[in-house]
Amino acid sequence: MIRLSKRIERVEPSPTLAISARAKAMKARGIDIISFGAGEPDFETPEEVVEAGKAAMDAGKTRYTPASGIPELRAAVADDYERRGRNVDPDQVIMTVGGKQALYNATQVLFDPGDEVVIPAPYWVSYPAQLHLAGAIPKAITTDVSEDYKLRPQALRQALSGSSVRGLILCSPSNPTGSTYSEEELQELAAVLRDFPDVLVLYDAMYDRIYYDGEVAPDLVAVAPSLAGRVLTFNGFSKTYSMTGWRLGYAIGPSEVIAAMGILQSQSTSNATSFVQYAALEALALDDSVIAERRDAFRGRRDLIVAALCAIDGVSCPTPSGAFYVFPDFSSFVGEDGQFEDDLELTKYLLDEAEVAVVPGSAFGSPGGLRLSYAMDSKTITEGVERIKISLNALTDQ
Repeated sequence: MIRLSKRIERVEPSPTLAISARAKAMKARGIDIISFGAGEPDFETPEEVVEAGKAAMDAGKTRYTPASGIPELRAAVADDYERRGRNVDPDQVIMTVGGKQALYNATQVLFDPGDEVVIPAPYWVSYPAQLHLAGAIPKAITTDVSEDYKLRPQALRQALSGSSVRGLILCSPSNPTGSTYSEEELQELAAVLRDFPDVLVLYDAMYDRIYYDGEVAPDLVAVAPSLAGRVLTFNGFSKTYSMTGWRLGYAIGPSEVIAAMGILQSQSTSNATSFVQYAALEALALDDSVIAERRDAFRGRRDLIVAALCAIDGVSCPTPSGAFYVFPDFSSFVGEDGQFEDDLELTKYLLDEAEVAVVPGSAFGSPGGLRLSYAMDSKTITEGVERIKISLNALTDQ
C-alpha cells in the first residue's frame, strides 16, 4: 500500500461537495432531489463576458501570461478598489485559479507549523483544511445565532491573547451565514487588532457585491486604513459574475506578501487561464445594473426562504445581509432533547425522507445549524422548505 503524507491525512474532503455529489447521484437514479447544497449562482455568466472570452481566444490570447496575472487585469482590480476608497497598486494584486488558490497561497507563505489562526465559527469549510496543509492550527471561536453569528470585540481580544496566535480569518459577507460586518463593527474589531500588531488578517470578501444594504459590503482596509500593512483581501469573479467554472480569483495585500504568493504560484499552477483573465476585464467593466438586477433577485429569494424556515416549529433563522445562504438553527431537533443524534443524522434524514439536500452546520464548526443556499428559483425554494417542514412534522406525529 502506498503511504500518503501526514499533511493530506489531516484534511477531510469538502462536505459541501460531498453532499452535492450524493444529491446528484440520487438525481441520476431518477429521484426528484431539491439541493440547497452548493454555493453556485444559478444565473448564467453575462453574455458580454462570454463574448470577451471568445474574442480573446480568437485573438490568440491562449499562451502563458505572467504567473501573477496580466498587467491590465491587475491594474483594473486596483482601480476597482480605488473606487471603493482604498489605495491599491497593481503590484499589490495577484490573480489566482479561483479564490481558493488565493487563500491557499497566502496560508502557505504566511504561516509556519504551530502558528495559531483564529477563525470565527461558523466558518467556510476550506479555512481549517488549508491551515492544516500549512501546518498551522485553526483556533475556532464560537459565535451565536442571537448575535447574527458575528465575532465580537471582547471575544476577539480573548482569542488573540495567546502567544502563538499569528492570524485571523474574517469572511464578510459570510459563507455560510450571510452575516455582514457593518463599518462600525469593523472599526470595533480593528481597535482590538491594533493592540496585536503581529497578527495578520485574511479578509475574505468573495460575496461583497451580493450585499443587501448597499452596493458593496464594507471593506476592512477602507474602514481601518492603518491595518493595510497586514491585511490580505480575497475576492474573485465566481459569485458576483456567475463565473464559478471559469476559476478566477485574486488577492490584494502588501506587495512583499503578494510577491511571495507569486513565487509559490509560479512553482504550482503558474498563471490563471489566459483568456479568462481577458474576459474578467469585461466583467469589471459591466454596468452596475447587471449586478444590481441579480442582487435584487437574491434579495427576494432571501426574504422568501427566511420566512418559510421561520414558519417551521423549532427553527429560528436570522435574516442575512449578504451572500446567498441562510444558516437556520435546527438545534432543537438534535442532541438529548431532539430526535437526531447530531446534525449529520438530521441531514441524512432530510435527504432520504424529504429528498432535500442541505449541509450540516458541523461541517462549518457550528453543530445544530444547517446551511441552505438559495441560489435557485422561488418555486424550488418554496417546495424544498415545505418538504423539510412536512418531514419534520411527521416526526412529532409518530
